Amino acid sequence: MQHSSTRRTFLKAAGLGVFGAAALVQGTPRVHAAESNTINIALIGCGGRGRGAALQALSADPNVKFWSVADVFPDKSQGAVELLKNEFKKREKEYMVDISPERTFDGFDAYKRTMDTLSPGDVVLLATPPAFRPLHYAYAIEKGLHVFAEKPLAVDIPGLKSYQEPNKKAKAKNLKVAVGLNNRHYFRTEEAIKAIHDGKLGELYAFFVYRCQPPAGRTNGSTEPPLQHQLRRIFRYNWLTGSFIVDALIHNLDICCWAKQQLPVAALGMGGRLFRRDKDELLDNAQVQYTFPDGKKMLMYTVRMENTWTGFRTVIHGSKGCAILGEGVIDPKFYEDWNDEPTGKPFWIPQSPKNTSHQTELDRFFQAIRENKEWNELDYGIDATFTSILGRMAIETGNRVTTEEAWASTFQYAPNIAELTLDGDSPIMPDENGNYRIPHPGKATINDPYKN
Repeated sequence: MQHSSTRRTFLKAAGLGVFGAAALVQGTPRVHAAESNTINIALIGCGGRGRGAALQALSADPNVKFWSVADVFPDKSQGAVELLKNEFKKREKEYMVDISPERTFDGFDAYKRTMDTLSPGDVVLLATPPAFRPLHYAYAIEKGLHVFAEKPLAVDIPGLKSYQEPNKKAKAKNLKVAVGLNNRHYFRTEEAIKAIHDGKLGELYAFFVYRCQPPAGRTNGSTEPPLQHQLRRIFRYNWLTGSFIVDALIHNLDICCWAKQQLPVAALGMGGRLFRRDKDELLDNAQVQYTFPDGKKMLMYTVRMENTWTGFRTVIHGSKGCAILGEGVIDPKFYEDWNDEPTGKPFWIPQSPKNTSHQTELDRFFQAIRENKEWNELDYGIDATFTSILGRMAIETGNRVTTEEAWASTFQYAPNIAELTLDGDSPIMPDENGNYRIPHPGKATINDPYKN
């Protein structure tokens, strides 16, 4: 790939675009799961989302077997095994969970040892903190495994760029790749987006993303070493999840871009800690104004404070009214007005049934494997991750950041991530008082968010 600072050129050169994927798949041999018809599954990352993905994977196909698990902490990996065995014993399907102590791994290198137990054509579920996702994805593709990768795909731009070569190989090997943007698999959201594309809302004018909720639990008082403390509280440290903006706002930002059929070209933001004094990096407020190529705007607004307005949804304004949909909305609706709380009856509602989107995304993934369908969601996974990182950069710097500027960023939260040890230092260490550096708008830059 010739050097380019733009994300779109990267996607094209990397073969990540939809059209490039089809060409690569043609003429490639089908990848079988071992010699039998049974697909073995491994889980990397045994937190809540990982355990959920494991249960959904076992429910997605009648001829799969859970084979191996890994987590940096032994209590997490062993706990996942116990949960899976107990659950499938209740279902009288104990045979679907065949995890021995020899295939229950812990430590930072557990991801390799776990994937080494699988055969080409088996499946790995990547559900560790997203800081580790690029590293684990590359190894999975080298092993010839189909991959479910939870969102977001990375926490910084170098992490996103590192997908280029592994995903070329994934497509050349005809491997299936799913990304955990589960709202794209919610039937009613799919139908609502199609209605928007069909003109039911008219010309689209503006986009709004809200996620306002009470603050996270307290972080103070831990006696664990910083790295272990952070790994057990991943959503409060930017190096692990990319920030609350990247990890939690990604779904509805993605839905707006899906509806618009465009990505932003710039973002202007601001945020910080008005009241939170916990010893972590979690912000309690942030706002981002994104600009699309035609000049139209998308506003992202999030607050994590007690006794403040709560809201969790996407709102899209068009010439015929507004749509309320997205993550946090079970029943999308289109209204004829543009009020904060629309009045009257909706003029459009979806006819699709409700479904469990996390389950559907795994159902479709395994169906693609069985039927050898083209299936690679990494291109829009990169788009969604990049859009949320762009917003975080705008918040940290307090400045307008263009996509070209963002894509040229060289900042890495954890450049030595492959060398971490559980008894060593964290990539982000507290000061002598236990406090962490917080980005200072006006001083922070996209290449040095902790500049002061």
